[in-house]
Amino acid sequence: MSVSRIPTRQRIVNTALELFASKGITETTTRQIADFAQVNEVTLFRHFGNKHGLLLAVLQECLQKYLVLAQVGESLMVSDISSQSDLRRFLKYYIQSSLRAIESVPELVRSLVGEAGQYPLESRQALAQGINQVNQTIATAIHDVLINSRLQYSLPPIKLANLLNTCILGYAVITLTSDVQTIWRDRDEFVSTLVDMFVQEVIPISQAKPIIDIPAETVREILQQAKKCGVKDYAIAYLLFGAGITALDVTRLCLTDYQHHANHGILRTKDASGNERSVPINQKILGHRYGSATNNPLSAYLKTRKNDLKNDLKDIKNSNDIEFLFLSSDRQLLSLEEIEQMWERWTQPYRNLDGSPLTIDQARHTWCIEMLSRGIDVDSFSLISGIKPKELQAYQIRLNQKLAIDKAIALDS
Repeated sequence: MSVSRIPTRQRIVNTALELFASKGITETTTRQIADFAQVNEVTLFRHFGNKHGLLLAVLQECLQKYLVLAQVGESLMVSDISSQSDLRRFLKYYIQSSLRAIESVPELVRSLVGEAGQYPLESRQALAQGINQVNQTIATAIHDVLINSRLQYSLPPIKLANLLNTCILGYAVITLTSDVQTIWRDRDEFVSTLVDMFVQEVIPISQAKPIIDIPAETVREILQQAKKCGVKDYAIAYLLFGAGITALDVTRLCLTDYQHHANHGILRTKDASGNERSVPINQKILGHRYGSATNNPLSAYLKTRKNDLKNDLKDIKNSNDIEFLFLSSDRQLLSLEEIEQMWERWTQPYRNLDGSPLTIDQARHTWCIEMLSRGIDVDSFSLISGIKPKELQAYQIRLNQKLAIDKAIALDS
């Protein structure tokens, strides 16, 4: 397009951007810009007032172009995102594209950093507003990526976008104003580290089910129902609510995984990856004590288990099976399905507030909230429960909700 067909204002902005990027802001004069744009300097002042007004227009132009690129790029990428590895690909693409865009105008960036203190307040505010607009666009992209990937993050998308762009801009400024190799070996190392930092904090949504605990009076009734069903049912219910183990943990427990100490019992559990953790068994559950360290639902079951051990040795085809703590009625390994059936028997009369049946994972939710309410610190509880600290935030939120309701009710008493 010929110079004469480009609107005067846009021609001045284009020229200023070219000169600022090649020579820097300080070294570029309004006269030079006017000459290169083939306009009178008075015309430049009439459109922009002064050099700072022109600089602001240039920055807004840059941000708008960057915004368009970001929107196009994220729309092309987000539709293909469906996993955590795709999230990594999206972040890598965005960071690298952003760095290339910033580093394409090195003198402009250096001048912006060096002369920032000279800009009038309205220029700084307008620049911040433009950056915020970019952050909002990227926040939307991050939100879409997390939804498509069925992932969630402990921080809201806008804070992630703010942090991400701050890191990108900071690296670019360091690169253009100092020896970045004293901090990062190269750009690839920085990009990989930044991507790792973001990706390792996401949680699959499948692991982030709603936290719905069970009221204390209902837990008491469930345990009584389990007791009526027999010593094995009672022992398993006791462990679900008193140690917070999962149904899968129950099927894996061996006789040697239970350790009895003077005042308490300890369970040793192992996850699918082979990681072990030790969990104390609470004798007191939601204000009600269930026996003592030596006389409780689990110890009562173990007595019957030992009495049957001789018969087990005779009848079980695989003698290794006797090492497991819980066996089915036909002396085979207890399955998840059987535990679910037990749970249904105990909880059949009860429902959640929305009318849905109680699920077995609610026992673990209830245990987690009770432990946190007793004052155990997050790091210690993470070791006991096997739940990452960032995942415990959801339990803490639920606990805070319960405490808030209790305080509100107390005001009426």
